[in-house]
Amino acid sequence: MASLSTAVFSTASLPRRPIPSPAAIKVNQAALFGLKGSRSSGRVTCMASYNVTLVTPEGKVKFECDDDVYILDKAEELGYELPYSCRAGSCSSCAGKVVKGEVDQEDGSFLDDDQVEAGWVLTCVAYPTSDVVIETHKESELTS
Repeated sequence: MASLSTAVFSTASLPRRPIPSPAAIKVNQAALFGLKGSRSSGRVTCMASYNVTLVTPEGKVKFECDDDVYILDKAEELGYELPYSCRAGSCSSCAGKVVKGEVDQEDGSFLDDDQVEAGWVLTCVAYPTSDVVIETHKESELTS
């Protein structure tokens, strides 16, 4: 009866390849366990995804949006048409009203603190920070 100890395997016939350094290995961190990294700080954080519901004049639209993607960008990526103009948070074209949930819109400059506290949102610079419901197409109400 043959035992494993007598079996011989030689790696001499296998092609030798250099082992890449860890810095040379490119990894899509977002694809691994929902992680994202920062090149400048080297920190890795968990990526969250939230349910976004937009109440439009045509009806409700529901989709998932990562916490590092603007709500307007994700809606457009999925084929939904929403109003916008500047895409920088410096006008009111994409204004909406948060009905439920929370967003981060620190990148915007058009809304004052009182408007933000009253629930106004600019979808072009709003990241979801929880499941959120937003009424869209509200520019005329905001500016009246």
